[in-house]
Amino acid sequence: MSTFYKENNRETAFELFNKRVVYKLNSRNDQYNNLTDFIAEKLMYGRVDRFLVPMIIPEDSVNFKYFSSNSNSPQGLKALNFVVDAFSDLQQQFKKCLLMGKIDGSDQYLSNLKVYKAYESPFFLYNSYVNQFYSALKSASDIDTKRLVDFNMLADNLLKSLEASDQRNALTFPGYVKSRKAPIGISGLSIEIADLDYNNDEEKVNNFIKSKNWNFFLNTCKSYGFMVDLNNPWRLVADIGSQPMIEYASKYGYTDTNSIIFNYYRKASYFYYNTFINRMREMYNTVKPTSIEKITECNGNTLVKYIKPKYYISDQILQESYGQEQFLMLYCKLRFIEEESEYPKYKKDNILRDMIGISKIKGESKAIEQFERFLNQTLDYQGSLSYYINKNRTEEQEEIDQTTRY
Repeated sequence: MSTFYKENNRETAFELFNKRVVYKLNSRNDQYNNLTDFIAEKLMYGRVDRFLVPMIIPEDSVNFKYFSSNSNSPQGLKALNFVVDAFSDLQQQFKKCLLMGKIDGSDQYLSNLKVYKAYESPFFLYNSYVNQFYSALKSASDIDTKRLVDFNMLADNLLKSLEASDQRNALTFPGYVKSRKAPIGISGLSIEIADLDYNNDEEKVNNFIKSKNWNFFLNTCKSYGFMVDLNNPWRLVADIGSQPMIEYASKYGYTDTNSIIFNYYRKASYFYYNTFINRMREMYNTVKPTSIEKITECNGNTLVKYIKPKYYISDQILQESYGQEQFLMLYCKLRFIEEESEYPKYKKDNILRDMIGISKIKGESKAIEQFERFLNQTLDYQGSLSYYINKNRTEEQEEIDQTTRY
């Protein structure tokens, strides 16, 4: 076990906290501002737009580009086209400096750059995640899935269960994209040049922070428009606000950050809401019991009767049974729960009424768009900069109060 750095998560919380502090102190380098700690708003970099609305790259986007097979990287890895171009030039710069003897050629990771991981499909990851969510739901005692008679009962119990939970569990696709469950790899902006353990700080220090090529690596990444993840130093993330990266994007006709976001990404809700009813029917079919046992007493005899829960043969049948407006409200209520901002009930009710009104006039897609824009406008979610500032102020005040008392 390392004395100073975390090697895994099997130590006490106190030991892990202290070792993380030591790692962050020793890994920081104020000389290079592209060495980035992805906390606060940076935590969702590449996954939300300027209004903090969850966004993703369409699965069939023509803007992906595969890394060259000559890069000693596994085949099939891809990222956004301008990111691949920038990294290819970065690789060539390393090769040139290696031949000139400017960097240490014995370095396993920082001499001949190799891609180990890049873009990850949010659709694939979400499907895997939500299937696990459904399985967990099936055994949830507070929902009592053994007695579900129809979808209405599931929807009511689901909302109550999620509201009462101490953890924020994303169920919708937009909620997942914005959550900590989704990796930065879904942004199409990140590249990993090692396959090390994310939890092993000892390896990070030995293989990167102490490397003879470390400063050269940081400086060269900066000159090509890449941030380097402080917590996982083998992860490069394209800085779409930097001049070098914008120059690479300009080859494809996009000359600023806004045009990159607008042309490469789409709102996550755009892809999800059209499948929402199907997802809800899938969830219901997964968790509903085969039959429901009902025990009654009749003339001193115990009678057991088995009831079949309602079966919805199609999305249309479920939509007609539950109601289209009810589905719109269910989506909004789930998104309220997934977000960490707290709205008073009267405000939620007003928003829901507005959404129904907009849907009747401009359609559901426009209503969802407006709802997401409003829902995500606050900065007081856990992980935001204002969250940490307010949290620190609260903790400082508590310390002052405690000192005063004693």
